[in-house]
Amino acid sequence: MPATVTPPPELEVLTFLSDSNSQVRRVALSNIVGFSAKDSPHRSLLTTKHKNRDGSCLIGRDGKEVDTVEDLKRLCQDQPITAHDAFSALINISDSLVLARKIGDKPFLEFLVRYIADPVSLLSDLACMLLSNITKLESISAILLDLQVQARPFYSFMASEDMEGALNGMDVEPNDPEYAKKKETAQVYAKKVAEKAKKMDEMVPAMARLLDAFEEGATVASQGSDLAAMKQRAKDAATKAESEQEADKVERGPDGRPRIKRKTNCNFLASVFANATVLPRGREWFVTPLSASTAAASATAQAALARGVDEQGSVPAATEYPVARIMAFTEHPNLIRRGGVISTLKNILFIKSAHKLLVAPPPLRDDEDEMLAGALRATTRPPSSIDILPYLLLPLCDGKELSEVDLEDQEELPEECQMLPGTKKRERDPALRLMLIESLLLLCTNIYGRQCLRARGAYVVVRSAHLAESDEKIAEAVLRLVNILKRDESATTAKDLEDDAETSEEDIGAEAQQEDESDDEDLRVEEL
Repeated sequence: MPATVTPPPELEVLTFLSDSNSQVRRVALSNIVGFSAKDSPHRSLLTTKHKNRDGSCLIGRDGKEVDTVEDLKRLCQDQPITAHDAFSALINISDSLVLARKIGDKPFLEFLVRYIADPVSLLSDLACMLLSNITKLESISAILLDLQVQARPFYSFMASEDMEGALNGMDVEPNDPEYAKKKETAQVYAKKVAEKAKKMDEMVPAMARLLDAFEEGATVASQGSDLAAMKQRAKDAATKAESEQEADKVERGPDGRPRIKRKTNCNFLASVFANATVLPRGREWFVTPLSASTAAASATAQAALARGVDEQGSVPAATEYPVARIMAFTEHPNLIRRGGVISTLKNILFIKSAHKLLVAPPPLRDDEDEMLAGALRATTRPPSSIDILPYLLLPLCDGKELSEVDLEDQEELPEECQMLPGTKKRERDPALRLMLIESLLLLCTNIYGRQCLRARGAYVVVRSAHLAESDEKIAEAVLRLVNILKRDESATTAKDLEDDAETSEEDIGAEAQQEDESDDEDLRVEEL
């Protein structure tokens, strides 16, 4: 029998990451997680494969060759404190393109999506950070866009009401006077359980599940996004679980599972969406109606469907297009969330053929100019309530400045931008202000967008923004936008109008290139 090779002392700690004892794994990881920092001299301990002094493979406690990155990925499903350190280490080392590719394989992406989607998951924010980092690679974003995951919750330890009813029927004694009735009731519950289990096995787009989590997290207050704060929450949750003696009254959701209020805000999913929409397929996903199976598996869309249709008979936008479910967050107090959403919207607007879907036409007026009327007649807008324009203009509005604008000019604005309180401030982040202006410039790449901006008061907003703008680059972009909005349409507009009416989704790839090569410098917008 060959002698056991003793690993070098500095590497021995890595072998304990695969130990069968959870406490040993936790202690081992807590001692090396600090090495994942970018400036750590020992970072290579986590990022490269190691061998023993005799050249043989370093063997872990599970008898397999040590692969630290794979061990960290596996430990993300360990106890909360251990999982926290594993997520933290992966977030730190994912700044390496090579390691990001290794981290973002399909099975691990599936785990991340299902983990984030379940409101029970305590460390979803860390998982969102990691997903945000690795989806900066287009190859991983492409995998995510194609990924289908089970509708089943990640944590399945919580029995549904139907499951409890079915199990209770198994304990009925034959001599019970109500034996037949209880057995029949149990069979009904069992049938419901089987139907729900079949439904949970259905595969749905990963992006749809992330979209649900993103919406659910919007109302969760940020409790500190730094890693130390998250680790403290994990410890608090573990302590609370150990100290609880009696279960509180359980509130159940539509699926019969105990309803668990999400405690994570998932703000970093906005960055994931921004990364995904760098790809044409990602942009198309946000402006494509969700399929029936996706809507059925989506809690938010299901709730919207339950509300029925509006007075005009159209289905609520939340059940149709993913973009309609994120556009309201351009005014969210969290910088990460609103920044990612604004970036996503800008990327989506590179789809020129989707502008008519995304921007509602202004109300028709008796004194409508002929050019605008022509642009609206050429529009074959799908019956939806999507209107992205208010959410692009609102962050650029300042309530005090708009209060000094004539009421007649204010009435041209979308309703959401009218009569704002004096406390309403313009977006403070210059990078986001620039993206908002560039989004409006993208809408100017066809006559429909230009005329809608003119008729719906965009000039009023950007004029005030230009007067208060101190950033030279943003001021220059605003000036380009003003030049477009104030210029007269030429004879070539008729051809533009004709092209708009014939534009199809197949032209999307060519459109972005044509815009970049345009001779009109005012219409040049840098793609993220």
